[in-house]
Amino acid sequence: MSLRIYLDSAREPRTPDGSAGEWGGFFDGAMELEAKNWPPLLWWAMFGTGDLREARIADTEDAGTDEHTELLSQWGEATYPYLVVEQRTALSRLHARRQGLISRLGARFSPLYDEFVALIDARFGPYVLLRTEALADGGERGIRLLFEETLADLERLDVGHATAAGGRVDGLISDFQRWQHTDPVWLLSGAGDGWPSVALRERLAATAVRRSSGRSAERSTAVGRVWGVLVAVCGIGAYWLTGSVWAIAVAFGTVLAVLVAGVVRRRG
Repeated sequence: MSLRIYLDSAREPRTPDGSAGEWGGFFDGAMELEAKNWPPLLWWAMFGTGDLREARIADTEDAGTDEHTELLSQWGEATYPYLVVEQRTALSRLHARRQGLISRLGARFSPLYDEFVALIDARFGPYVLLRTEALADGGERGIRLLFEETLADLERLDVGHATAAGGRVDGLISDFQRWQHTDPVWLLSGAGDGWPSVALRERLAATAVRRSSGRSAERSTAVGRVWGVLVAVCGIGAYWLTGSVWAIAVAFGTVLAVLVAGVVRRRG
């Protein structure tokens, strides 16, 4: 079963407090993005190590509800880490880290990056909250340590350094590159109401088609060269062995028959 992580526009520099009954009005008109299992790279790019907070797991539900009672019974006073940052700081970091991240992701994803920045500017604020209660580990610090390492790695970009080789950011980028053919927008930035735009999806799809066509053309050219060399080698070899021009024709015909049979089989 997959875990859901959320990025929210928040009015306060903290997550809502269930003990104070604050969840009821939290979602009224607020923008929210959703991701699966782990925060996407562009979410991480807004935060630093100083943005880590702790909240009680039980307070992810309002007091007085059965859910709050159940969580309190299960987790007691255990906490989980989450992230919150002022919108202006988030935007500043996104701009500062853009080059370092796009150089790794590839220039074709720069429109996605820039539209995500525009989304944060237009629909998030005054604070940006990354809700990670689904990752709660009971305060055993395993998740917090991963958060600290990822954020510290990103902060290297703020002082002009590359992220650490084999570090947390490298891992996020490698995972994205492995699965980008499925849905690059979802993998890099999550999804939500009005995000991504239809225009952005179409632009990325068109870019993917062009790249695929280019690779197909390169493969066709390479295959053509191989077959050309094979025909020449077989022809020369046949003439050297027999001294007959007819042997060249037979060799050429044999190679051509094999080629045609392969094409027919592939198309069938």
